[in-house]
Amino acid sequence: MLAALTLASVSLLAWASNLCPPKCHCLHNLTSIACQEKGLYLMPKLPEGTEVLYISYNKIQEIPQHGLEKLQVLDLTRNQLNVFLSLNPVWPNMTKLSKLFLRDNGLKSLHSGQFLMCTALTILDLSENLLEHLPVGFLHGLTNLKKLILNFNLIQTLQVGVFDGALTLSDLHVSHNNITQIERGVFENATALKKLVLSRNRIRRLDENSFRGATVLQQLDLSGNLLITIPAEALRDLKILKSLHLKVNSITNLAEDCFSSLKLLVDLDLRNNKLTTVSEGSLRGLTMLQVLDLSVNLIDSLPSKFFNDLTNLESLDLYMNRLTSLPQDIFSNMSNLQQLHLDSNQISALPDGVFDSLPRLKELQLSYNRIAELHPDLFTELKSLQNLYLEHNILTHLPNGLFHRMMQLVEIDLNDNHISSLHPSVFHGLVKVNSLRLSQNNLSYLHSDQFRDLISLKELKLNGNHISKLPTSLLKNLANLTTLDLTKNCLSELSPDDFVGLTRLKELRLNFNQLQDIPFNTFHLLRNLGKLLLKNNNLATLHSHLFARLSKLTELNLDGNKLHHLQSDVFQGLKNLHKLSLKSNQLRAVESRALEPLRKLNVVWLSGNLWDCTCTCILYISCWVNLHIDKLGDQPVCYLYSSSPLTEDTNSSQAAQPSLLLQDYCTANVASSSKPLFPLQMLSLLIMFLIAVR
Repeated sequence: MLAALTLASVSLLAWASNLCPPKCHCLHNLTSIACQEKGLYLMPKLPEGTEVLYISYNKIQEIPQHGLEKLQVLDLTRNQLNVFLSLNPVWPNMTKLSKLFLRDNGLKSLHSGQFLMCTALTILDLSENLLEHLPVGFLHGLTNLKKLILNFNLIQTLQVGVFDGALTLSDLHVSHNNITQIERGVFENATALKKLVLSRNRIRRLDENSFRGATVLQQLDLSGNLLITIPAEALRDLKILKSLHLKVNSITNLAEDCFSSLKLLVDLDLRNNKLTTVSEGSLRGLTMLQVLDLSVNLIDSLPSKFFNDLTNLESLDLYMNRLTSLPQDIFSNMSNLQQLHLDSNQISALPDGVFDSLPRLKELQLSYNRIAELHPDLFTELKSLQNLYLEHNILTHLPNGLFHRMMQLVEIDLNDNHISSLHPSVFHGLVKVNSLRLSQNNLSYLHSDQFRDLISLKELKLNGNHISKLPTSLLKNLANLTTLDLTKNCLSELSPDDFVGLTRLKELRLNFNQLQDIPFNTFHLLRNLGKLLLKNNNLATLHSHLFARLSKLTELNLDGNKLHHLQSDVFQGLKNLHKLSLKSNQLRAVESRALEPLRKLNVVWLSGNLWDCTCTCILYISCWVNLHIDKLGDQPVCYLYSSSPLTEDTNSSQAAQPSLLLQDYCTANVASSSKPLFPLQMLSLLIMFLIAVR
C-alpha cells in the first residue's frame, strides 16, 4: 500500500512538473507561477487554474486575448508593453484580476475605458512610465478600484473627469510628476478618497475648488511643490483631514485662519519652506493637532499667542529658524507637549518661566544657539524631562540647583560650551541620568563629589577639557559606567584609586594627555574593560603587569608615545585582544615571547618605529611578523644604521625615506646617516647573516 502511494505521489509531481511553463517556477499546485528575469518575449502558456503570475523584468511586448481569465494577480513590472497598449484600447478580459502591476513599461498613453474588462481590479500600478496625459474615463468600469499608483510619470495636469468611474478609490499616488495645475472639480466624485499624495510636482497654487468633493480625505501630501501660500478656502472641504504635509515648498507666510477648517488635523508638516512671518491666528482652530513641524524656515519671531489653540500638541519642531528670543508665555497652553526642538536658532536668552507650562515635556533641544546664561529656576517645572540638549552654546557656568527637580532626567548634553567650573552639587539627585556629556569645555577642576549621585550613569564624556588630575573618589559611585572619555585633557598621572568602583567599564579613552608613567595596578579593577586607548601620551615604558587583569580587553591603542622597549610579559593576560596598535613610537625591538599571549590577535600596527636591523634583538619581532604576515595592518620597516647609536630624538623619517612598497623591496638611501631599509618580514634571514659575520 505504501509503495503504491509513493508511486502515485511521484507520478503527480512529474505531471505537475510537465505542466509548469519552461523557465518558470510553479507553486501551490500550479496556482502561482514565477517567471521573473527569464528574458521572455512572449507570455508562456499557463496551466489551467493559474491565479497568480509574476513575470516582471522580462521583454514581453504583448498580452494574449485569451487564457488569462482566471488570473487574480498579474505582475508585469519592467516589460515592453508600450506599443501593445497604444494599439489596444481595451485590456484583455480578466474579470477576476484584483491586482495589476504595469510599472516601468515605457507606457506613453492610455485609452478611455482601457481597463473596462478588469472589473474586479482593486490595485493598479502604472508608476515609472512616460505618461504625460491621463484621458478622461480611463478608469471606467473599475468600480472596485481602491489604490491607484501613478508615481514617477510625466503627467502635467489633473483634468476634470479623469478619475470618474472609480467610485471606491481610496488611495491615490501621483507623486514625482510634472503637475502644475489641479483643475477645479477634479475630485468632485472622489467620495471615497482617503489618501492623496501629490508630492514632488510643480504645483504653484491652490484655489478654492482644488479639493472640492474629497470630503472624506484624511491624508494629503503636497510636499516638494512650488506653493507660495496656502489659501484657507482651498482646504475648506477637507473637514476630516488628519495629516497635511507641505514640506519643501516656497511658502513665505501663514495667513490668519489658514487652517481653521481642519478641526480634526493631527499632523501638520511645514518644514523646509521660506516662512519669515506667521500671524497670531495662523494656527487657530487646530485643537486636535499633535505634531507640528516648522523646522528649516526663516522665522525670526513668534507672536505670544501663536500656539494658543494647540492644547493637544505633543511634538513641536522649530529647528533651524532665526529665532533670537521667545515670549515668556509662548507655551502657556501646551500642557501636553512632550518634544520641543529649538536647536540651531539664534536664541541668546530664555525668559524665566518660559517652560513652566510644560509638565509632560520629555525632550528639550536647545543646542546650537547663543545662550550664555540659564536662570536657576528655568527648568523647575520640567518634572518629566528625560533628555536635555544644550551643546554648542556659550554657557560659562551652570547655576546650582538648575537640575535639582528634574528627577526623570536620563540624558544631559553640555558639549561645546565655555564652562570653566561646576558647583559640587549641580548634578546631585540625578539618579536616573545614564549619559552626561561635558566635552569641549574649559573645565580644569572637578570636585570629588561632582558625580556622587549619578548611580545610573553609563556614559561620561569629559574629553577636550583642561583636567590635570582626577580627584580622589570622583568616580567611585559610578558602578554602571561603561564609557569614560578623558581624551585631550592635561592628565600627567593616574592613580590606582582613580578607577575604583568602575566594575562595568567597557571603554576607557585617555588619548592626547600627558601621561608619562602608569602604575602597574592602575587598571587591575577594570575586569570588563574591552577598549583601552592611550594614544599620543608621553609613555616611555610599560610596567610588566599593567594589563595583566584585563582579560576581556579586545582593543589596545598605544600609538604616538615614546615607547622604546617592550618587556616579555607586558601583554600577559590579554588573551582576548583583537587589535593592537603600536605605531609611531621609538621601538627598536621587542623582547622574546612578548606577543605570545595574544592568541586572538586579528590585526597589529607596527609602522613608524625605529626597528633596528643591526641589533640581534630584532630577530624575535622579525620572525613573528614573518609568521603572522596576515595580521599586519601596515608595512613596518627596519633600518640598517652605521655605528652611530639611535637616540630618543631619532625617528624613522630621519633614518631613511622609503619610497616604494616595502613588501616588494627597498631602495638604498644615499644619505650618510643610513643604509638600505628592509621589510621586517625579511629580517629573520638577515639577522642570521649578521650574526654569522660578527
